[in-house]
Amino acid sequence: MTRQGARSLRIAALGAAIFAAACGGTPANVRSAAVARGGLHATGAGRPPLVAVEREGDARGAVAAAVSTEGIAPAQGALPGVALAALVQARLAARGLDATAVGGWDGVRVRGLVDPAAGAAKLVEGMRAAMLEPVAEGDPALEAIARRAAALARRPLADRALVEVAACTGEAFGMGPESPPPATEVESWRRAAVGLGRVAFATAGGAALADAAARALAEGPAWPDGAPATDAEAGPSDDRAVLYDASGSIAPGAARIVVTARTASPRQAVAAAPALGAPRGPLASRLAALDAPAHVASVIATAHRRGGCVAATIDLRPHDLASSQAARIATAAALARQEMAVEIADTTAPQDLGRELAARAADPREAAETAAWWALARGSETRDASPPRLAIVVGVAATHEASAPPGPGDAEALRAEIDRATIAWHAPAVESRTRVEHGQGETWILVASTCGTTAEATGDAGVSAVVAAATAAMGNAQPGDARVEPWVSGSGVGLLVHGPPHEGESSQAHARRLADLAARPFAADPLDDAALVRARTQLAARASEPEARVLGALGAALAPGHPSWVDPWGTYFGIAAATDDAVTTRASSMRAGPLRVAVLADDDEAQAQAAIRAVDRWIARRPGEARSCPSPATLPRVQPGTYAVATPPGAPSEAALAIALPPGDETADVDARWIAAALDGPDGLLARALSAAPAAGAEGLARAWGAAVEGGTRAPALVVRVTADDVHLDAAVAQTRALLDRLRQGALRDDDRVHAAAALARAAAAEALDPRARTIDLWRGEGAPPRPPPPTLDTLRAFAAATLHDDALVIVAARPPRPEIHANPARETHGRPR
Repeated sequence: MTRQGARSLRIAALGAAIFAAACGGTPANVRSAAVARGGLHATGAGRPPLVAVEREGDARGAVAAAVSTEGIAPAQGALPGVALAALVQARLAARGLDATAVGGWDGVRVRGLVDPAAGAAKLVEGMRAAMLEPVAEGDPALEAIARRAAALARRPLADRALVEVAACTGEAFGMGPESPPPATEVESWRRAAVGLGRVAFATAGGAALADAAARALAEGPAWPDGAPATDAEAGPSDDRAVLYDASGSIAPGAARIVVTARTASPRQAVAAAPALGAPRGPLASRLAALDAPAHVASVIATAHRRGGCVAATIDLRPHDLASSQAARIATAAALARQEMAVEIADTTAPQDLGRELAARAADPREAAETAAWWALARGSETRDASPPRLAIVVGVAATHEASAPPGPGDAEALRAEIDRATIAWHAPAVESRTRVEHGQGETWILVASTCGTTAEATGDAGVSAVVAAATAAMGNAQPGDARVEPWVSGSGVGLLVHGPPHEGESSQAHARRLADLAARPFAADPLDDAALVRARTQLAARASEPEARVLGALGAALAPGHPSWVDPWGTYFGIAAATDDAVTTRASSMRAGPLRVAVLADDDEAQAQAAIRAVDRWIARRPGEARSCPSPATLPRVQPGTYAVATPPGAPSEAALAIALPPGDETADVDARWIAAALDGPDGLLARALSAAPAAGAEGLARAWGAAVEGGTRAPALVVRVTADDVHLDAAVAQTRALLDRLRQGALRDDDRVHAAAALARAAAAEALDPRARTIDLWRGEGAPPRPPPPTLDTLRAFAAATLHDDALVIVAARPPRPEIHANPARETHGRPR
């Protein structure tokens, strides 16, 4: 493989390791002192530019030159660059100058070490002479050119379909059996390539070295013009995918996808490469989450004289393509194309990226070569913001059983599948709701499955909560000040993320960062084993608490077979019984089902839309798929009665009294909330009943009480909870039942309704002040349609008369086990013979 030097960036992923042949894309605030020093040196009119990288500490300095062969004899591939490199190196060696020249598909890089400053001038003069001297028959360098051409022939391009890939990366591949080019042909290449606009010099070392090199160029003769650029050099347009036979290059039955993206700016391509090649970057993570996981084998970004190019190579394993081969390849290809376009568009490239790359090089020769090449690329910088031109090449290796290579029919079928997959990736996969609240300190984003706990039964009650808790832990493991919280309810399960912007961060970049933090762990990344263990442990401990055990028993009675419809955080039995495979399966099911995102933006609607696009980017698609929630069995019948729950010794006793409400009846839901508000509070109906009871004594029957509507949309219920000393619990339950019966008989008064209205108003005001609650309400859609008007006293009395029947009550009593009463042993043996 030809060495790309620092003009290109390669990230080759092998297992968990990342190898970089040259670094690129460093943030703009990471600057070396060498970047601030040096720069272009005056060489005079009619001379190539010279860039100086000033650095200290190297034993010797370096001089380098770059020559662009783009657009010169394109049908010959890398041969012009390889031949000219051999020509220059042979001529330098003949002059006794120690320098190397390497050719590739798009140019020549020459470099050598020098002793300041006379050595710099001597090498520059030698390079100039080696480049400008015409090639004639019998030229001594022709022998070296023939050897290089023969070596290139031994490294042929695997298939003509890969021409665009080689042109993108600049790597040296042969186009078939190469015969040594004649002197006339080499000379035509030399005249076209060696000239102004196609040649640049650079030095790495002290100021004296740079000055000497600049004087050598300035005092030498003027250079001719190089061949002008043509539109063909800009690369192909966004054509349909090309298919080739990759048998022998990859494993039988495997596939290889190469997506190339040509950019108007070389900086944009090189700066985007690190994120595209990162092992946990969006591209790698999204490909790994597919039904047929794909692996990023390499990412190579190159700065060209005209624009930039980045090529991502993606491999799919044979056993993942055993079925639906074309569809699975197409899905990965369309995803990669979309991800590359998004990453390139979102990347902010430093203005002095080329100089930064040169400054970071460890070897002065690498620094000089990088600076010279980027001096050529600098001429192609443009303000053109057009999207990158993308192309796809797919190689498929025949299986052991099928030896026939892919044919035209296979190519057309694959293109059709890629078209379908592309449409699927461009169609929004998430439902979205947004609101802008100018001036807030944070942006809030909620990403959640709209299926909630619908699919859960007794044996896995809480498995969705485990997914949410585990993915929240994965999100919080990322550095930064944003917070990720699990959100679990009967109607939705997902992640809520919020955080302030970073200094200098745009509002849209802020939104994308938060959206990635929510959507990536919840919708794409595999569940982390450690996070899964922590989540399961925490939720099991929570489910063991008395309050949760009461809710679990209440759920088993209100929604038999589906306790998490009432307590979405799950039961101890459901969390402990569900295997890791069951959790993983539930995560996959939620990801494949309908998802909704709510964005509470703090700047403008563009910020909210940026967050939605970022979330949507992480959602896997399948062409033609329909996202829907599982349909549960027939709604189970409520089972009224009294249920007992044992609590640890010393724990307070507690009882819950619940009356089921008709699911989906918004009027009943509103009436029940008003009744609950009338019961609740320090001066509500429950407070008066439980403190004024004859058996209450000075301290009253109960320590605490409350009323609310629980159970979400599937198993709603009016629930009254009472906490009391064990000796008073039965009396407190009796008093509560009597209170509910009095309400059924019409005991509700107008001042009770006034109390309820005030309590509901206070709760609404508190909720309106909480951005967390506002985000959840936005996700649910509450507040969008007009709510029913406040119920009248007669309406509430009618609801109580129709609903608060004692025989409809579900009562759960939780108390420590009572000590067993044993008979006196002496009395048991009295009168028995000894």
